[in-house]
Amino acid sequence: MKELDYDVFGISVDGIRNKNELQVIKFLRELIPQFPEFDYCSICIQDVYALSLNQLTPRYIQTGTIVLRKEYSDDDYRDVVESAIEQVLKNKNHP
Repeated sequence: MKELDYDVFGISVDGIRNKNELQVIKFLRELIPQFPEFDYCSICIQDVYALSLNQLTPRYIQTGTIVLRKEYSDDDYRDVVESAIEQVLKNKNHP
């Protein structure tokens, strides 16, 4: 399978990302260790990551973007990620 090509008429859109991604990753690293029953498998981590991002309105940025306002606070991110961890723990997607 060919990798997804992020080139549109010679312009790369590869650098455009959802700003929430890095914030969710930050709080995954902070919060997962607080759940001793979390198994650190790739499926569970990916499920928490995706579930968290799906709960937040996307905020796409590109290199050089000026961020004029912050839509979510650290507490908002913390709440969303913690809730996603709890949900994944209750509904594991593997044996």
